[in-house]
Formats: sequence, structure tokens, C-alpha cells
Amino acid sequence: MSSLSIVFDFDGTLATNFVGGMMFRGYVPEAEPAVARVRFDSKVTSLREYQEEVFDLVTESPVEMSKKASDGASVRPLTKEVCERVWNAGGSIAVASTGLDFYIRPVLDKTGLSEINVHCGKVIYEPTQLPPFRYDYPSADEMCNGDGVTCKSKVINKLKDQSAGGEVVFAGDGIGLDACAAVNAADKVFANGRLLILDRYLTMS
Repeated sequence: MSSLSIVFDFDGTLATNFVGGMMFRGYVPEAEPAVARVRFDSKVTSLREYQEEVFDLVTESPVEMSKKASDGASVRPLTKEVCERVWNAGGSIAVASTGLDFYIRPVLDKTGLSEINVHCGKVIYEPTQLPPFRYDYPSADEMCNGDGVTCKSKVINKLKDQSAGGEVVFAGDGIGLDACAAVNAADKVFANGRLLILDRYLTMS
């Protein structure tokens, strides 16, 4: 019997809230992220550029933000039980996120899910360093039409190659890269939020 693997989006899917937004809420003047968001929504900047621009305004170090993520965020109920069943059956679990490692990893570590393979943007910093930071995107794909942070379809397709015929399930909540992964790569999809609305539309079409 072939194995089953799962790839989770992080913010709003595996995590119960938008952890990325929690990182800069209250530490950046409200008007500045709003202006940056307008440029992103107008496609003047990419998601990667928008994210870097906003995080470079934060007045906390990554160590302080990591602690805030660990203290203030949680994962969906029964996540650990689901992951352990998949691992025990020989499958793999991954997170594919357009977010950043310094707030994703602490949440997974706190909930006993440090074994999950995480594909996301990385912040390169000294422990007490304040912004601006250096960023790295090891899971980006130059051929991807997405945001330049993480190609979620690439993560899923790599798992397919490794699983020798096993199914890969994608769980996500957004449009854009989540929709691309759901439509073009995943064998099965668990959708909520905007992705659920899109999935219902495609099913009716």
C-alpha cells in the first residue's frame, strides 16, 4: 500500500491565526503596512517585497518575535495526532508557506511538531539584531509565477517523486499559490477560506 503525505499551508491553515501579521501588529505604525499593502494589491510589489518591507519596519529582534509567536499562536486541534498517524504509516508531513522561519518554527516546536519539514522564507540575523534583515528563499522557483518566496507546487511534486506513487494531500486557505498547488499539483485538497470558495466554484464549473 502506498503512503499518504500532507503539505500544509501555515498561516490560517495549520496555525489557527495569521501569525505573520501578529509579528508586526503593535510594533509598526498602522499607516505604513497599509501603504505597503496598497502597493502589493496593485501589483507594484511582489509578496516577497511586501513582506520584507513590512518586517523591516518592526522594532523587535527576531528572537523577541519568535517568543511572541510561540506564546501567542497555536495549531489546529488534532494536528499532532494526524501527523503521527501519517509518519507511522511511512508518509511525510511538510509545511509550504510564504511566511518566514523565525515565527513558523517556534510554533511547531512548541506543539511537538519539530519533525515537520518546513519550506518557507528564511531570515538571516544575529540573535539581538534589529531590522533590516537579510532574507533567503531556498524553496523559491525561478520558473514559478508566484511570489518568489515558496513554490508550493514544487514542494508537492518533490514529495510525489519521493513517495513512489503515494498520494499527496494539500491543505490551504488562500488563492494564488494555494490555488496553484491545489489545482496543478495535489492529489487531494482540504480547503478552507478563500480556497474553499474557489474549489466550490471550480467544482460547479
